[in-house]
Amino acid sequence: MSTLANQTSGMAVGTLLSRITGIVRDIALVAAIGTGVFSDSYSVANSVPNIIYILIAGGAINAVFVPALVRHMNDDEDAGARFADALLTIVSAVLFIVVLITMAVAPFIAHLYGTSQWSTQDFDVATYFARWCLPQIFFYGLYTLASQVLNARGVFKLPMYAPIVNNVVVIATAGLFIAISTGEPTSATVLHKELFLLGFGTTLGVVVQALILLPALGKAGYNFRPNFSVRGSGLGKVGDLAIWTIGFVFVNQLSFLVISRLTTYANVVSTNAALTPVGFTSYQKAQLMMMLPHSIITVSLITAVLPRLSRQAHAHDEQAFDAELTHAVRLVMALMVPSAALLVIAGPRIGQFLYGHGASTLAQGNAVGFVSSMFAIGLPAFSLFYVLLRSFYARENTKTPFFINLAFNMIHVGVGTILFFFVADKYKVASLAFAYSIGYTVVCLYTWNLLSRKQPGLRRGGHLQLLVRLSVATLVATFVAEIIMKVLPSASAHTTIALLEQLVIMATSFIGSFFVIARAMHIDEVGTVLTSLMSRKGN
Repeated sequence: MSTLANQTSGMAVGTLLSRITGIVRDIALVAAIGTGVFSDSYSVANSVPNIIYILIAGGAINAVFVPALVRHMNDDEDAGARFADALLTIVSAVLFIVVLITMAVAPFIAHLYGTSQWSTQDFDVATYFARWCLPQIFFYGLYTLASQVLNARGVFKLPMYAPIVNNVVVIATAGLFIAISTGEPTSATVLHKELFLLGFGTTLGVVVQALILLPALGKAGYNFRPNFSVRGSGLGKVGDLAIWTIGFVFVNQLSFLVISRLTTYANVVSTNAALTPVGFTSYQKAQLMMMLPHSIITVSLITAVLPRLSRQAHAHDEQAFDAELTHAVRLVMALMVPSAALLVIAGPRIGQFLYGHGASTLAQGNAVGFVSSMFAIGLPAFSLFYVLLRSFYARENTKTPFFINLAFNMIHVGVGTILFFFVADKYKVASLAFAYSIGYTVVCLYTWNLLSRKQPGLRRGGHLQLLVRLSVATLVATFVAEIIMKVLPSASAHTTIALLEQLVIMATSFIGSFFVIARAMHIDEVGTVLTSLMSRKGN
């Protein structure tokens, strides 16, 4: 447990700083370009490489290659160096070709992901941004591969800190955009120099994020040598495993395509109806708000756990594997349940505080926060599913995650589309977020049931009792926070200071109440995970 705490704490600090600067980046971008149709054209173009990166980091390259790297480091005479060389060479070459192809078909990509209700100028702007952003695919891949080589060699912290540099570059870009632009930017009024600045600055951040890791590879004992020879490198088995991850990516891309077209359509509808603009950008920022606690706690935890699970699976140490997985599940559950509840009740205020400035408005910020609250309903299930899925990857099983992911996307898109066309215009994007929560709740329950047949710790670990106790503590804390907010004199919500005061009061009363109740109820996991995250002993 102490080893896990030490490894997790350093990564948690890096992830926390990365997410904080990421929030500042998003605040700066929304302040610069708002959440209207022009903002959607930028966000859609930038999200094509981003979504590929998320899929790679969350369930593709690291899901297949970390276990493979660990296995080759343990079994090969060269500690896996030849395997890593072939891996980096082949994947980098493939990504470079992908970049060339996608840039050539950038207009098609813009029309594919954007709503047909966009104007010709909107599509032209989206195409311009796409041509600038698509090269990020190569550098995101390079960053991910370098991160996994470092992780497999026991270096965890630097990959968590590298995105901070990316965020700083984009923050500076947004600041310069605000300085040189006049009025609210639209596809019809924005100048070419402003488009160039956004496109160049956004991609520059990703380039720096990737290149900053390369010197660390040598310090970790790995010196890259290009190797285009696949035969005898061990990539054959990885290729077989990757077939299912390619399917995983494809299914997610189809889902993303539907969500992109629906949310960009919703923004045009809301704009034409003189409602608060709510579209793809609002959906994206709301999802990132939900991802903050997940990234700080769950991702940091499982990044340290996955290599260990891989070694235990490779050694057929079922008892240790089961204990490690069960421990990780309980730690994640301990803070994800209260985090979700706090985001549900505070989401609109957080949205106003973060995204109600500059080219945006308080109403637009409030809308982002409400969508985030709908995402937060499924946050515990999302995080638990993330942990459970890694047990399949540790055993180099990519087939089962593909079918589970297929089920999630069918639920998300199916339920979301139905809700989208039945709710009022102002709730269309929020309905998609709610469907997202429904989807992850269903697949989390199914995955838990499926794994419990092979992992006795999931059956006898007292998890239901822990969930009940956490829910009770969370509900009481929510009640206390709401009562305090009603009793205190209401401050005007039209200033940043007033919003900050309200958020501090709400968060303090909720967190304080929760930890007092959790301690009284002897929920030891809360204290354990806090110790893991707050310890300053890093790896």
